[in-house]
Amino acid sequence: MSAKRRQAIFTERCTGHNVAPCCLCGEPIHRHEDRWIVEHKRALALLGPDTNPNCAPAHYKCAEVKTHTQDLPRIRKAKRQQARHEGTKKPARGFQTPAGAVFDWRLRRYVTTV
Repeated sequence: MSAKRRQAIFTERCTGHNVAPCCLCGEPIHRHEDRWIVEHKRALALLGPDTNPNCAPAHYKCAEVKTHTQDLPRIRKAKRQQARHEGTKKPARGFQTPAGAVFDWRLRRYVTTV
């Protein structure tokens, strides 16, 4: 995101001189003193639009918490649902059992039976 667009999003939500509320916690963000980012209200990976109404300033820490507790689990679930819809399956085993071999638990390997 360009610096110009980032500043425009902050300016849209300014309530005072270089102060805007955090979209997640509601506490004030001072433009030049606090560490802040532009947070997408609906994540881009969840098909949220990359437009200014979907973006708002947020404290860096608040955004990290939202990303890890809300966005990432939803993204993972959406990917699992899509994979299930497409019929993708995990492989049952990483390799085939050798013909005529059985697993010896004491040796912890396959041995051929003669």
